[in-house]
This record gives sequence, structure tokens and C-alpha cells, in this order.
Amino acid sequence: MRKILILSTLCVIYSCQKINDAPIINSLIISNNNIQKEKGAMLEFMYEFSDDTGLNQFRVSILDNFVDARLASAPWNYEMDYDLSGLSLVDTMQINLPYPDLEPGRYELTVTLQDIDSEETAQKRSFYIIE
Repeated sequence: MRKILILSTLCVIYSCQKINDAPIINSLIISNNNIQKEKGAMLEFMYEFSDDTGLNQFRVSILDNFVDARLASAPWNYEMDYDLSGLSLVDTMQINLPYPDLEPGRYELTVTLQDIDSEETAQKRSFYIIE
């Protein structure tokens, strides 16, 4: 009988604990999906994040996504982490694109969001570099 009481108590305690939900990328919008390859070119995107317990950081990655990509003399990719705090955030980011090292083609923007409980979620968007 004592074992049943202990088990019942543990079940009640466990069921009352709040389960953390993964953070949410509410929106991820690239301003211009076709970016002209020229000096001063930049990728601009807007994002909105939220979480039930608190945001920690997000990672922005950009990789090429086309056949025969990467100039042997000047490969380019981008990856950067940004710290966050609070339960939600709406902002815009601009990333300068390297000229002339950028090849025309399809690129993939990946945003990976992490909350304070180390739960993660990610979204991807494509954009094109054109000449």
C-alpha cells in the first residue's frame, strides 16, 4: 500500500510540472529574394521569435544551394550567433554580402532559435544572387 501511495504522489508531482515548449519562429521574411551581385549588396530579413520560458540565442547561417558552387579561390558562407533575452522579439537584420566573392545562384538562409532550456527550432528560406 505504501508503494502505491508513493507512486501516486510521484505521478501527481510529475504531472504538475510545466513541460517546456520549443521556441517559436513566428515569422521569417526575406525582403528581396533576388539580390543583384554588386558592391554593397546585402541580405535583409525580418524575424519574430517567442518562447514560453525565455529566449537564449539564435544562429544565422547562409550556405550556397546549387550545383558546382564555391569558387575555389574564394569560398563564402556565413554563420553567426546572436544572444537574446525576454519572451519575444521582432527585429530586422542586414548582412553585407561579399563582393566579388559571391557566385550567382540559389542560397539558403537558416535561422536556428534556442530558448533558455536549450530547446531549438529552425526555419529555412531561399534567395538568389543574380548578375
